[in-house]
Amino acid sequence: MVPAIAPPRAGVALLERSLAYARGALSDLRDAEGSRPTPCAPWDLTDLLVHVVDSLEVVTELALGRLARVGPPPSSHRPEVLADHVRVLGCTLLEQWTAREGDDRAVRVGGLEVDPGLAAEVGALEVAVHGWDLAAARGHPARLPSLLAAALLPVAVARVPADGRSVRFAPPRPLSGVDPSSVLLAHLGRDPGWPGVTDFRT
Repeated sequence: MVPAIAPPRAGVALLERSLAYARGALSDLRDAEGSRPTPCAPWDLTDLLVHVVDSLEVVTELALGRLARVGPPPSSHRPEVLADHVRVLGCTLLEQWTAREGDDRAVRVGGLEVDPGLAAEVGALEVAVHGWDLAAARGHPARLPSLLAAALLPVAVARVPADGRSVRFAPPRPLSGVDPSSVLLAHLGRDPGWPGVTDFRT
């Protein structure tokens, strides 16, 4: 049985843990790494960083309840500049969601209402899994912490179902292990043993 989805406050705590993991994946990143291949074929590391910046801006906008750019846009697509922007966005994102803690009112973006707990949970999932993508691309110890992966797994199962998922996600991959990290990554179309061929799209 799939565990219940975390309530909003737990979603914010998940977001904080995911951001801490992603920051570690960016430690000492240098421009020379920009052309490294990533598990997100055909993206290289620079492409992946651009996507992470875009994703963090969207989740921050959800916390604010309005469309708004947080800080100036990156001055270039240099990996070091993008990594710095990811760190700034991460801090702003956590501040905004922490300020919303206990506020269960839906956030409105583009005329749509979004449950704040759902938005925080999906943001945590996005940040953590792309943190793994970055760590894997850089050759760092890439395994997601088991406790974090276990907490994110019910979010992934509920929000990214095996059947009828968005075209942004490839089908689940065969399991190569039973630890929560491997199960989570395989569910999201990733090869936990990368480098290797994979076909996920987000």
